[in-house]
Amino acid sequence: MANEMETYKSNLMSEIHLLAEQNGNMPREEFITQITENLIDAEEFLEFIPLQFESVGSRNSKIQIDGYFYDNLENCLALFICDFVESDEVDKLTNTEAVNLFKREQNFIVNSLNGFILEKGEPSNQGYDLAYDICNRFKNVDKYRMYIISNRVMSTRVRKFENDILCGKECEYTIWDMGRLYELAKSKSGREEVEIHLADFGAAGIPCLKAGQSSEYTAFLCNIPGKILADLYNEYGGRLLEGNVRSFLSTKGKINKQIRNTILNDPKKFFAYNNGIAATASYVKTEMTPYGLLLTDIRDLQIVNGGQTTASLANALVKDKDRANGLKDIYVPMKLSVVEPETAARLIPDIARYANSQNKVSEADFFSNSPFHIQMEQISRKLLAPAVNGNQYGTHWYYERARGQYRQETAGMTPVQKKRFEKENPKKQVITKTDMAKFYNIYSMKPDSVSTGAQKNFIKFAGWASEQWDKDKDQFNEQFYKNIVAVDILFQSVDGIVKRSSWYDGGYKAQVNTYALSWLFWLIHQQCPNKEMDLKKIWQKQEVSSETEKQLSRLAQVTYEFLTSPDRGVQNVTEWAKRAECWAKMKKMSFALHSAFVEELIDIEIVKHDEQEAKKEQKEINKANAMIDTVQYGIDKWEKVIAWTRTNPILTPKETSILTSCVQGMKKGRIPTDRQCVCLMEILKKARDESYPD
Repeated sequence: MANEMETYKSNLMSEIHLLAEQNGNMPREEFITQITENLIDAEEFLEFIPLQFESVGSRNSKIQIDGYFYDNLENCLALFICDFVESDEVDKLTNTEAVNLFKREQNFIVNSLNGFILEKGEPSNQGYDLAYDICNRFKNVDKYRMYIISNRVMSTRVRKFENDILCGKECEYTIWDMGRLYELAKSKSGREEVEIHLADFGAAGIPCLKAGQSSEYTAFLCNIPGKILADLYNEYGGRLLEGNVRSFLSTKGKINKQIRNTILNDPKKFFAYNNGIAATASYVKTEMTPYGLLLTDIRDLQIVNGGQTTASLANALVKDKDRANGLKDIYVPMKLSVVEPETAARLIPDIARYANSQNKVSEADFFSNSPFHIQMEQISRKLLAPAVNGNQYGTHWYYERARGQYRQETAGMTPVQKKRFEKENPKKQVITKTDMAKFYNIYSMKPDSVSTGAQKNFIKFAGWASEQWDKDKDQFNEQFYKNIVAVDILFQSVDGIVKRSSWYDGGYKAQVNTYALSWLFWLIHQQCPNKEMDLKKIWQKQEVSSETEKQLSRLAQVTYEFLTSPDRGVQNVTEWAKRAECWAKMKKMSFALHSAFVEELIDIEIVKHDEQEAKKEQKEINKANAMIDTVQYGIDKWEKVIAWTRTNPILTPKETSILTSCVQGMKKGRIPTDRQCVCLMEILKKARDESYPD
């Protein structure tokens, strides 16, 4: 175990140093960036906003934070501090050191609320902005959460840090050390599993009935007391919600007024009025009692439908405790699917998708399983970027349509295989689905949307892409993906420019990068309406030209000055960048593009011609894929589709005729035409949408 952890840390540190060199960061900065990205993938939290602040507060108290995140779902403000030691050895983090690190984070809250940072700090500093928000926008949070992110291992003498009260609010303490990170990396689910013992919540168990069993899962119908469900949520928070449901609720709001009204005014009818919750687990323990079967232990509980119900109960228990009567009269129906580990990765997303098929979650949040994402993944695996920097081989820009996909793909490889894979698919060239949403919306001149955060921006993009896919899926082709990569390269370029600039003092880089690029695209449209940025050339060169860098350098500086201007609409620059009025105000600014840069732009008709050619090519690819899928589906299965549609008349007469004649032809050895194959696959999709038991 110790040797495995040493190997894990050694490999991690090597990767951190490599990425730090590539990205122009200090290893400490790269460490917290990479680890927080991993923890977002693991659904520990939804977002991380870098903010390095170190100072001395009142009474010479040490203040330090490295980032923060406000979770509106839990109404919780989280602060982060990085503990980074330059060593490949597995060093110990002592209890005293952990206490001191947490104390530095606490001091940020204390010195914000007592006015010290606002009185002594520099108003243009990002730490000042957060202190201002703690006194204003975040003054009514329900709790604080302190994180330590460490590349050391907690000493065995480190005690558990119990929740306490900080400035009148509940405060939680969490340490992610090398041991915990190592266990997370080993986890098959990609998350840290939650172990629930119902006895710890004052219950012998939850009444349940075994409702069915197959080789892949076991089903239970349960009657869970509202108090227990609320206590579970207040203990584990958003970790209990399946990631897509959590993302959706964070953007749409957690409290349903009708649910709250029933809780407070008609609790005994809650079971009758409420649809209940659907959940999955990896393991449960049951016990037969004189009163029936009880569920006593649950491992890795994930609520896939009913997040608003759960959050509303938890909220009422805390905020309406005088009226909620401890939720003692409330019971919630729960459908629990215990999924075998071997099939969890495939089955749980499907359970979640079908559980939400009648609400808005399915439109965007389960988008990772959509044909759009699958097509982007397929394109990225086939598409080779041109060899550059003297290399004799091309590389892939790896599209990660599911969380942790890149890591999982390398997990079972030998060191030689892993090295080759990473050479062909550099980690620096991984594009996640939230990255794609960011780069597309930057290109579409929506920096305010991008600045709302990865999850919120993704949901907006997903809704648009789903709609566009239904209209014309051929537009999502190699050229589309190359353009996304080109914007990624532009983003990396402006990121490096900002970090190297003398005017940059370390704050708001993400917002500056985003607004500078969107503004560039906006200025091109305004000043050169018949021209476009030559994204094709950026793809071919895998870098931006020197003239583009010069233009970006000036734009970035002006953007920084605009975003941090004293007359901005909101004190907090991060919040200001999220406002539509911020983008509207920026678009009114005058700025003349450099003539040398303008000369590099290409005629818009060339771009349109390339797009049309790419669509034609993709259409042929889609036809060929439809033909392959039609044949591989098999005659027997097609005959079952015919039989099902006879008893479930969902097809038009024309569709019925095509289906019947094509299947009859296949039985005689005739392969349908490409158009017929496209039609057959559309018929199959239509049947599946109408619950065909494929």
